Amino acid sequence: MNRHVGTRKTDMNKAIIACLVMTAFSCSSIDALGKELIVYSEVPGVEASDQYIFAIRKVGASGPWHRPFAFITKCKKGIEGKNNYFPHLSNWSNTYINFEMNGPVEIAIRKVSGKPIQQAAVHPRKKAMSCTVRDGDAYVVIEKPCLIAVDIDGQMDDQNTGKGYQGPPIHTLTIFANPLIENRPKLDDPNVRTVKPGDDAPSEGDWKTLYFLPGVHDIGVGFPVHANRNYYIPGDAVVHGTMSNHGKWNDGHNIRIFGYGVLSGSKLAHPRFASPKPTEAKLHDPIHIVGATNTSVEGITLADSAHHSLMLVSGYEPESPTDMRWLKIFTWRANGDGINPFGNGLIEDCFIRTQDDSTYVNGRGIRRVTYWNDYNGSTFVLSALPNRKIVVEDCDVIYARAGWNNWSGGRLFNMRGEGNGPCGEGVVFRNIRVEDPRPTLQHFMIAMQGLKPYSDPSQRKRGAGDLSGILFQNVEIAAPSVLGEPDVLWGAADAQILNLTFDNVTIGGKKLTSLDHFKHNQHVRNMRFK
Repeated sequence: MNRHVGTRKTDMNKAIIACLVMTAFSCSSIDALGKELIVYSEVPGVEASDQYIFAIRKVGASGPWHRPFAFITKCKKGIEGKNNYFPHLSNWSNTYINFEMNGPVEIAIRKVSGKPIQQAAVHPRKKAMSCTVRDGDAYVVIEKPCLIAVDIDGQMDDQNTGKGYQGPPIHTLTIFANPLIENRPKLDDPNVRTVKPGDDAPSEGDWKTLYFLPGVHDIGVGFPVHANRNYYIPGDAVVHGTMSNHGKWNDGHNIRIFGYGVLSGSKLAHPRFASPKPTEAKLHDPIHIVGATNTSVEGITLADSAHHSLMLVSGYEPESPTDMRWLKIFTWRANGDGINPFGNGLIEDCFIRTQDDSTYVNGRGIRRVTYWNDYNGSTFVLSALPNRKIVVEDCDVIYARAGWNNWSGGRLFNMRGEGNGPCGEGVVFRNIRVEDPRPTLQHFMIAMQGLKPYSDPSQRKRGAGDLSGILFQNVEIAAPSVLGEPDVLWGAADAQILNLTFDNVTIGGKKLTSLDHFKHNQHVRNMRFK
């Protein structure tokens, strides 16, 4: 045993106790330490996680540990036909922290119950310098900003939590180490309008930036956002409700929603079960903006979305970009999709854990995104696939679980007989890693029409137009389906699958070398394997 462990353990104990009783330090006081580590220690009006507590310090620092506030998002008890929460996930939770860093840090993790942690593993694995357990606490060292999960005591890694799972609720945790925000709004800026917890947030006024002060806010359903304005949610603020520009295509440009705070849907019902019901289901989307050119959403956590999490609608206009960066998304309900980039969105450096579809492949690209599915939904939905160059790269799927199997959704790559028109030319998936040792379903379900037992061919059929030209390159999948489900390529007479290239694609350590790997039909031709 390292001779310094006892001393470090004592210091850690003292730090945790001190952090629990000390007056929470403010963001500004941490800024004074060199702007290398910004920790949000208290969120007024929010109850901290009952599962885990954390401490953090700069690597090599001789000063004290700091205690980041531990948020928790919980899956309510699922009642079929009543609330759209999945019963399979009832009472599951995820604890998470957000902080800002610019240099290596060490994070300590402890169970609130006091029970010792026996083992811990970081995912994606490559993003941590180390992960160790010492005297019942876990310690993670990271070198640069990243969004990671830490599996505690093998809750996810060592058991199958997908179809057939009947064990106790799973309580996971994630660490969101964000880059420092440059030029954050200043409270004394005359163009900044602050909103105190409990006050009504203005949608109009002579301000450029709306700043939600620390604490809990409720903006209701469909809070109006407007062109040429900023909305700042700092890491010690929680905003309940949804944001929308209400379908006004000339009022969605130059909008920035940013910060490391939380936009929560936990107080909202799924639109199907809301009372009164919204005039449109999309009003329960956490963020829905049309005409979203030169618009961005950055950094915030979207927790327990009642409907599709992020909808920035715009046609392909790369000179007027739509950007989504460093976002964290947790959903527990059906229709709790992640991000649809539509024609113009770029998705970078996000963490997406959803119980419906995670991302639709469209827009300007997807880079460095971490994915996690527990019960329902696909990682990459191909229904809106363009017929132009788009690159999806350097993405990690840490868990690919599902609660059922005989349906057309789910899977890593999913074309489920929807949409129409030719697609795929210039589309590249490269450097994609699936770490899950127990994925529930097959990874390829590229079906231009339905096939049994997954869907009825008479009811599910994509419109005319071939899928052609996709390159799958350096795709490393740790394991095949635990249910033995076969990978599928299934074309149609007027919607064939042509000219796909599989370059260094491996599943369970075995490289794909021929079409024989797939369940396929006569409408699949000219596959290349390298």
